Amino acid sequence: MGPRWREALLSQEDVVKEHLILGVNERDVEKQKDLWLSENPAIKVVKVHPIRREPRNLLSRLGGPRFSVTVDYEEPDLSRDRHR
Repeated sequence: MGPRWREALLSQEDVVKEHLILGVNERDVEKQKDLWLSENPAIKVVKVHPIRREPRNLLSRLGGPRFSVTVDYEEPDLSRDRHR
């Protein structure tokens, strides 16, 4: 099942959000991703995209972020959980 079918199957109550994580190298991005996930244990991860190299810009020349990873996730619906 492709990503478009996945989007079509989500109900109107389900909202997939994206979180962009930046790092200076691939290892840093993985570490930042693990930290963010540990700080947000209640979310449901839908997909972790491959690590990407960011385009070169002034920030990267000054030692800033050079790599990124995007995490698609759903936040817990606390009102729905209370009614179960």
